[in-house]
Amino acid sequence: MNGKDVDLFDKSLALNADMEEELARKNRKTDTIIMKDEYDQVVGFVLNNELYGIDILDVEEIIKPVDYTYVPNTKPFVMGVINLRGKVIPVVDLRVRFGFVPNPINADSRVIIVAHNEYNVGFLVDKIEKVYYIEKKSIEPTPPNIPQNIEKYVKGVGKMPKKIITLLNIEEMLKEGGSLTPKTGSAMEVVNNG
Repeated sequence: MNGKDVDLFDKSLALNADMEEELARKNRKTDTIIMKDEYDQVVGFVLNNELYGIDILDVEEIIKPVDYTYVPNTKPFVMGVINLRGKVIPVVDLRVRFGFVPNPINADSRVIIVAHNEYNVGFLVDKIEKVYYIEKKSIEPTPPNIPQNIEKYVKGVGKMPKKIITLLNIEEMLKEGGSLTPKTGSAMEVVNNG
C-alpha cells in the first residue's frame, strides 16, 4: 500500500510493511489478528521531511488541494476556506502553523480533512505516507527535544522498527488560533475569531 491508494473510507485493519517485517522476524504469521485496543491506527504524512501521524478516527478524508477562498483578517496559517460537498471548511497550512518555511503546493501535496467532535478543518501537508499501526506500548511521551512551537500539539512519539512518528494531538491543535469550524456552524465566524 502506498500513499496514493490509501482508502480512508475503509477503516478496516491492514498491516503495513514495517509491521509485516517485524512479525515475520518474530516467526509469527502475518495474518495474525490485530487487537484494536493494543494498537493505534494513524494516517502518516510528511511535513518538513519529518513523519507525523493523526489518529485515523479523526480523519474524514484526504483530498488533493483545491481552490480556496481567502478570508481577510485571519491567522497567517489559515489559507482560506473551501466548499467540500456543501460544507465550508477552513484550510490550515501545517508548515506555517508549525513555523516552517511555506512550500509551494505540488503533485504530492494533500489536504487532510479532519472531523473531531463537532468540528471540521483541512490540514495542508507535504505528502501522505500511508496508514500505520503503532503498538500502544511503543508510544512514548513527548520528548524534551521537540521544538517549542510544536510541543503542545504532540501527544507522543510512536516507535516502529525503522521509523519514528510524531503523533499529533488534534484536539489541542483545533483549540487554538482560528482553525476550528463547527460542522453545523459558520466557518467564517470561527476563522475570524481566531
